[in-house]
Amino acid sequence: MMMALVCIIFSVLFSSVFIGQTLSADCGTTIRGYGNSTYSETPSNEAAKTILTSEDGYYRFDCCGAIKKWTFVVKTAATVKFQVWRFSTTYTVVGENTFTVPSGAENEIIEFEVPESERITVKQNDVFGWQGDYIAYSDGSGHYPKGFRIRNQVFNVGDTFNFQGIGVGNKINNRAYAITATTTNSATPYFYNLPQTIHVYDHIAIGTSVFAVSAKDDDYDHDGISLTLPTPSSYFTLSTAELQTSASTSSLTGTTQSLSVKVEDSCGKSTTSTLTIIVRNQIPVITSLPTTYEIQETHTSSSLIHTLGVTDGEAVTCTVTSTSPAGGPFTAKEITTGSGNYGIYTNANPMFDYDTTKRFDVLVRCSDGKDHDVEQLVVIVKKNAVPDFTNLPKHIEKDQQTTSNNVVLDTVSVTDTDGLTFTYTCDPASCPISIASNGKITSTSAFSTVFTPGYDVIIAANDGHTTVGGKLWSVHVKDINDRPQFSNVHGSLGVFGVVENSPVGTTLYVVSATDIDAGDTLSFSWTSSPTIGLSFFDLESSTGVIKTKASINYETMASKSFSFTISVTDSKDTATATVTINVIDVNEAPSFHQTSYSVTGDENGAGTKLSAPGLSVADPDAGDTKFYTLDCNGYNTGFFEMDSSNGDVYLGQDFDRDAGHPETTSCNVTVRDKGGLTDVSSLTITIDDVNDNTPTFESPIFTFYLDPLDPIGTRVGDVTLSATDNDVSASFSDVTYDVDMSAFGNDYFAVDTEGNITVNNDLSSKFSRLEIIDFKLIARDSGGLSATSTVSIIFPGTTTTTTITTERPKEFWEDPLTVVWLEFAFAFLAALIVFIVIVSIRHCPRGSKAGQSKGNNTSLKDTKDKDRLMKKQPKSKLRSINHLLGAFSSGNKSTENNNESKDTQKMEKSSK
Repeated sequence: MMMALVCIIFSVLFSSVFIGQTLSADCGTTIRGYGNSTYSETPSNEAAKTILTSEDGYYRFDCCGAIKKWTFVVKTAATVKFQVWRFSTTYTVVGENTFTVPSGAENEIIEFEVPESERITVKQNDVFGWQGDYIAYSDGSGHYPKGFRIRNQVFNVGDTFNFQGIGVGNKINNRAYAITATTTNSATPYFYNLPQTIHVYDHIAIGTSVFAVSAKDDDYDHDGISLTLPTPSSYFTLSTAELQTSASTSSLTGTTQSLSVKVEDSCGKSTTSTLTIIVRNQIPVITSLPTTYEIQETHTSSSLIHTLGVTDGEAVTCTVTSTSPAGGPFTAKEITTGSGNYGIYTNANPMFDYDTTKRFDVLVRCSDGKDHDVEQLVVIVKKNAVPDFTNLPKHIEKDQQTTSNNVVLDTVSVTDTDGLTFTYTCDPASCPISIASNGKITSTSAFSTVFTPGYDVIIAANDGHTTVGGKLWSVHVKDINDRPQFSNVHGSLGVFGVVENSPVGTTLYVVSATDIDAGDTLSFSWTSSPTIGLSFFDLESSTGVIKTKASINYETMASKSFSFTISVTDSKDTATATVTINVIDVNEAPSFHQTSYSVTGDENGAGTKLSAPGLSVADPDAGDTKFYTLDCNGYNTGFFEMDSSNGDVYLGQDFDRDAGHPETTSCNVTVRDKGGLTDVSSLTITIDDVNDNTPTFESPIFTFYLDPLDPIGTRVGDVTLSATDNDVSASFSDVTYDVDMSAFGNDYFAVDTEGNITVNNDLSSKFSRLEIIDFKLIARDSGGLSATSTVSIIFPGTTTTTTITTERPKEFWEDPLTVVWLEFAFAFLAALIVFIVIVSIRHCPRGSKAGQSKGNNTSLKDTKDKDRLMKKQPKSKLRSINHLLGAFSSGNKSTENNNESKDTQKMEKSSK
């Protein structure tokens, strides 16, 4: 029942949906969306899913207006955000309405009337979508909209997304959603504060804001509203909402400017109003006048007596137009040239006379060139009074020890205090006082430094016109103290030295002083130049004893001489003297920074420099020359030499580790300074073996016999073809082997780590009988040096036993071809002998069986003799010859046996 009700509701709701509406500027009341009678599908109910409507145009606006209502059906009570998207180069969210569906409104038609202030302005080709997959829909019909784009992402107003980039496979076709948007015409924007009339001054600067235009559009428009001046002005421009001056308005004084201002929304709805601007001049006003100024008749200089305060937005010029009485000595001018600030000045030597003129009325005029202001300054002339002392002559007493510097001793009183200056003379001269213009007499130094019993001071006063005086003021200094006196720091007595490394607390000198005043206690103090001297030496304040305070090191001290100013005081007066302390340098032993050092190098010829030993020696004596010597416990010292100036180590003779020279030698290095002081450190010298021996084979060529049918793994020869390397280090003397079969296209032979050569591939596939091949056997030590020997393989005509020939170099037998042709020659000779024997047996008369037996024994004996004879030949050559003889005689032996069998049969028949 519920589903049927929903279908009926949507059939009625969307039966009137407008499809294919004619484009127009204003939307009016139109509905965008798609109508259908069935919306049975339930969405995913995901809040963070955004659906952008199809490409078919059902959800696209073809007019300009505002959305006033959203009509929709949801399957779940939730919050839905209805959004309008605008396409430029990509899609942008330009507006959003939010609606929360209450519980119980599911499957019901909901009409959301949008408040006017929240209505979204839409423009042609805008499309709408929604965020929150709650809208009911129906799938399947072939005429439903196509190309829905769904994105699992939250978008807010102003966000952009490339929906057009979503591929075909990610779009949904043939779907109808239960949602429509109803539009209305957009509202016309309007002004808040126009029309209006304003006043501006003609001197305001270019770019000054004179008015802020306020306008509003009741629709929500992402693009906002625009403010323009339909008729451009030469003097004013509208920047956003601020009306500003674009040129000088000084020429518009007294005029009225009417500006037409237009506000327009993105749909072209507009309102025009007028702003009237009255341009006027600002009248200058002298704000600091009228006022009164008093001046002494004794005034003589040209000086500023009044600073004019004037208000005007433009530059003004001020002048004195007249004075009463006429001819007053006053002028108006700029205080600082070019500043525009004016003041009233007296002329130089104004000749004021109180008895003649007691007052001047000065009229001042300030003008901006258009308007002006006039005000009055009243100048009162004051009569000069002759100064007169009222408290002189006078006598005072001051205590020497309690009268400090810069204290007021007394005050001179005078009847006229205007512009007074005092002069004075002292007897004795250079009295420690000064007199200020207010009459105060002040001490210029502490009286404790004064040893004169008193001063007479004659004082005169001047007010700028009249000098009076010659009055006596005297001061008596009481209780003058006797200074202490040094007794042993004058002349050469004040200069002495200290030897470096003297123990801390060593007494260097005792300063003594005397004081006539009985009972005075003397105290010593000092200062140092340079001040660092106070860190090294100490002066006992009560005894005057000078001692070392810290370690004294001549080489590290920046200063080697210190001048001390010593003061002795009896608490009232102080005496000073100078003491000089010189630091005396002594020779100090050098010392190695380390107890042991080491150097390394490779075995080499005499004179080869080894690695730097890095000998680091400290010698407190700056610049002291150091000499180095090397002792390697007697015999081994001869292997090495040391540069005495820098400690570099060289090989003293040719050094060969392979000849038994030692790898490590322990030595002692002695450093000596020019004063003969020394220090010793151990030095370990390590000489490394170098790879200077190449592996060596017994012979440069080896010859072997093989049958091409010998199986893989057959060992070539009965000996190991090893090479020797005379390097003492295993890292260099270890030898590896390899064979070079590159000329044959395959590794037919292999060699193991001991030098044993074996068949590695089928020989018959490559080689045949009566063939000789040569290849290289390579021996390489672990240092990369290598040697080669030639391996010659002979494949004879018949099967032979593998043999080896080891030849000495530069002999006749060294060439394998020599061996081959000799072997062929012997083989031919052997065949000939066999042939003669066979012929003899067949054609010569035979003896008895005993004779035959004897003959056979003789033959056997001959054979043994032949073997004994052959054994006398060199072994290496014998094996090769026998091998070849066996190969060529095997066929003849077979023939001989057959003939012997036939002769036996004939003899048996004859006997019968």
